Amino acid sequence: MPPRDKKQNLYQLHLLGNVLYVEMNNVWSKGTVKKVLAETQELVDGIKHQPWAAVVDIRNWIMPTFEAFEGFQLIYDWCAANNQTHEVTLCRFEMQTRFIGDVSNYDEEHQFYTQSTEDVEQWLVNKGFTFSLKEWQQTVQ
Repeated sequence: MPPRDKKQNLYQLHLLGNVLYVEMNNVWSKGTVKKVLAETQELVDGIKHQPWAAVVDIRNWIMPTFEAFEGFQLIYDWCAANNQTHEVTLCRFEMQTRFIGDVSNYDEEHQFYTQSTEDVEQWLVNKGFTFSLKEWQQTVQ
């Protein structure tokens, strides 16, 4: 199997309709946070005039470095200012949930934490988004 490039080891971004999928892995530096913000801005440029959602998969993410924390907050602030209205966070640990809760301004109506990929589709559909678990899984593989 060919080696994955460094970007794929740290993150993947995919836009599926009006849902941004973000897979976060390992430890993020300040540089990684800047790249993710720039790529997020580029990806959602065509949908930011309407409500959109994000699926943030942090199951294999360790956290940002201390120097990257402020930039991580900027990602959340930019997304909220540009019509991201809902987020599903796939996580494994309570510590991850607390960290995202500290930087996210979403309430329980707009933010959902789960360990189950099956819950992602149901929650987004219930919130009015078109999202297919099967299509999502094909895209991220």
